[in-house]
Amino acid sequence: MADNLFDPSRLYEALKQYGLLPKHANFFPTGEASGLFSPEINRLVAPDSKLSGNDQLLKEYKLKTLSHEMTHAVQHNLLMNTAMTLQKKKQQGEKLSDQEAQYLRASEQIFADYFGNIGNYNQSKAMGDVKQFENFTKKMYSDTQGNTDYQRYRTKPIEAQAFGVGNMSYQTPTRSSGANPHFDPSMTTEFDILLSMYQNLPESLKTSAATVKQGQIERNRQTSKDVYLDLSGDMLKNPFADTTR
Repeated sequence: MADNLFDPSRLYEALKQYGLLPKHANFFPTGEASGLFSPEINRLVAPDSKLSGNDQLLKEYKLKTLSHEMTHAVQHNLLMNTAMTLQKKKQQGEKLSDQEAQYLRASEQIFADYFGNIGNYNQSKAMGDVKQFENFTKKMYSDTQGNTDYQRYRTKPIEAQAFGVGNMSYQTPTRSSGANPHFDPSMTTEFDILLSMYQNLPESLKTSAATVKQGQIERNRQTSKDVYLDLSGDMLKNPFADTTR
């Protein structure tokens, strides 16, 4: 597999640049998941890799979890948020540049189930993109235990990218069951391309979209009763810095 395909520091730096780093609680959440991300309040839970002692495999496992959840933060706070800003711009009759239109269409295709009928975008027609993706993933990934619910979750576009980035950011001594060796690298590359397209958008657009998102998150936090939020702290330094290649 293509280990070390993605530098997770890019996740931290992109979120920091636009003031959208999530709050972080560094212990395992309840339930089966080892990490989680709540987009409404921009809070993630992931184990602290510094508490792994000399166990390098355990440290990399924890960093994979953090990379996975940080990918969700980038997806929601930057990629989809900016695409939705462009949708509204189109709805209001404003003309998009070729660069903006290309980015919007890519986002609509990748995250089809997150977009509504805004502007010239029709969600029902876009479900064809989802079906094509589902057919692709059936050939690329299958759960050997026959757990169709997990397989459906694991191959959702937003999760496929996050698992890909997490797994491709560090060494992978064992391959998970049902994983085609090309699946995670393909999903990581897809995310990488979309992130690069986002980073090339006009700075004024990204800053404006981020400012609106900051306000939404702050309002949601003020009324939130999430226990992990109360126990979370600011990410004051890049948690991936000592692992950057």
